[in-house]
This record gives sequence, structure tokens and C-alpha cells, in this order.
Amino acid sequence: MRSGIILMYNCSGPEFSKLRQIFAMLRMRMRPVSPEQYHVSLEKLAQGKGEDAPAPESVPEAIPEAMLVFCGLNQALLHQVLEVIRLAKLPPIPLKAVLTETNREWDTLQLREELLKEQAAIWEQQEKKDD
Repeated sequence: MRSGIILMYNCSGPEFSKLRQIFAMLRMRMRPVSPEQYHVSLEKLAQGKGEDAPAPESVPEAIPEAMLVFCGLNQALLHQVLEVIRLAKLPPIPLKAVLTETNREWDTLQLREELLKEQAAIWEQQEKKDD
């Protein structure tokens, strides 16, 4: 797998054109993921495989929030990308992940579920601090 692929969910509207420009400027390859591909493992999606995988009987609804999965980026490049996104004042992208050994076999819905659990745990900790 070549470096610098970003799986993109719900990032197709005009409000995300600046994000796509940033990724293009950084020479990142973008791969939009549709609900028909949610059952394919993240690793296969990053490799550009899975388009020919048999689709499930019923296609899940699109996830409601924007989500990015960074695949094959080194720490420095990942940091640079996140910093540029932050400085560009783009619409919030609540769910972000890095492809890892742990999650590479997961499908989209499994990753989203884990990210939402993580997010809830962080919010809970912040609320405890604020008390």
C-alpha cells in the first residue's frame, strides 16, 4: 500500500471542497467510501479493493457525521495534515482515525462505533474535570 490515503465519509458537499483542496495540495490520495462499501474491511478500502465484494442484502444508511480514516501516513505527515485542517477552520469532522494493526480488519460501522465510544468516554472525563 502506498502512503497517504484518506478514506472519506460524508465529505462530498461544497463545505468540504476546501478539505479536498488541502489533501490535493499535500498530494494525499482521497477515497470516498459509500454505504455500499461499509462491510469491506478498512485495510481493503485503503488498498482500493472491495469494490467488487458482494454487497450485503440491505445497504446500511449512510453514517450521519463526517469521518476520516488516515491510512499509511507517518507521524509527521499526520500531524501536518491535522494542523492544516485545524487552521483552515473547516466544518467539524467529529470522527477521525488512523488505520492500525488493531482496526485494519474492522468495517466502517465497527470503527464508527468504537470512535463514538471513545468520544463519549472523553466527554465524560471532561465533565468530571469541570465539576
